[in-house]
Amino acid sequence: MATDAHGEPLAVTVRSARPHDASTIAALHEAAVHGERGRGDYDDRQIDAWARSPGPADLADRIRTRHFLLAEAGAAAVGYARLDVDASTVRSVYVNPSGQRRGTGRRLVHAVLDAARDARLDRLELDASLNAAGFYEKLGFRQTGQVEHRFRSGVTMPCIRMAKEL
Repeated sequence: MATDAHGEPLAVTVRSARPHDASTIAALHEAAVHGERGRGDYDDRQIDAWARSPGPADLADRIRTRHFLLAEAGAAAVGYARLDVDASTVRSVYVNPSGQRRGTGRRLVHAVLDAARDARLDRLELDASLNAAGFYEKLGFRQTGQVEHRFRSGVTMPCIRMAKEL
């Protein structure tokens, strides 16, 4: 986490991501997912499949056409989120392990909720990793079921489907 000259954490700001942020977002995704290794919810094969992100060019195209948000502490990117307005779904919220448990994820989720309300959505859904369900419950999401997420490699991982009325 970025700190000021006195070692205090810098305030986190959230902005719309731009195509040139693609490499940063890919690195954040990989770091956040690899940070799950050893927690016991997923095995190494699942973590490796989950950590793969699209290449920078493909990710830049996605940023151009989808709603990505980037969290920054000073000049350092510390997390990102993606809202799929058409599907009323939060597709991703990831925070670099160095910035976890400091309010970054909460800030990103609140920014996603604001964007959803601006888009006049009345409900959001998401598929939470097993370790993240408690985090989302604290933010008002409720569990609605269990799902299996299948990666392009064919590897699957259990997730928890959640929803929040806006």
